[in-house]
Amino acid sequence: GGMGKTTLATVLYDRISQQFVACCFIDDVSKNYRLHDGPLGVQKQILDQTLGQDNHQIHNHYSATNLIRCRLSRQKALMILDNVDHIEQLEKIAVHREWLGAGSRIIIISRDEHILKQYGVDAVYQVPLLDSTNSLQLLCRKAFKLDHILNSYEELVKYILNYVNGLPLAF
Repeated sequence: GGMGKTTLATVLYDRISQQFVACCFIDDVSKNYRLHDGPLGVQKQILDQTLGQDNHQIHNHYSATNLIRCRLSRQKALMILDNVDHIEQLEKIAVHREWLGAGSRIIIISRDEHILKQYGVDAVYQVPLLDSTNSLQLLCRKAFKLDHILNSYEELVKYILNYVNGLPLAF
């Protein structure tokens, strides 16, 4: 955690979403899955964001899956699924690239590379760690709203960066 996976995905979404007819960014799939009717809650979010689909007539997983498959089958779609932490979430959400129109992309963000490989993704992007200069700058921006260390906090900042192994947003 704290590597910037969600931040990178957000920037990517902002840059390329206009190239797609239907787009969605499902923030924290794991949490939504737990708190909002499991896969049905996530599917309703997908339909709402991609099609503006009214969710009142969707009462079960089967009808949501069928609606996604039918309505998005000819659409060039972009779907970003953030914070997937179990393979079952992807399997039960039941969104498959082959169901979408030509040029569609599904981007799955997970801390666990095994989930991505097990699901059969085409490519895995490993977010590189920040170098010490950029790590320090990011911590200072978040903690002090400045690009540099305040003199009285120099030792503390160095201790924190060492403790979090260069991941300034991990604490």
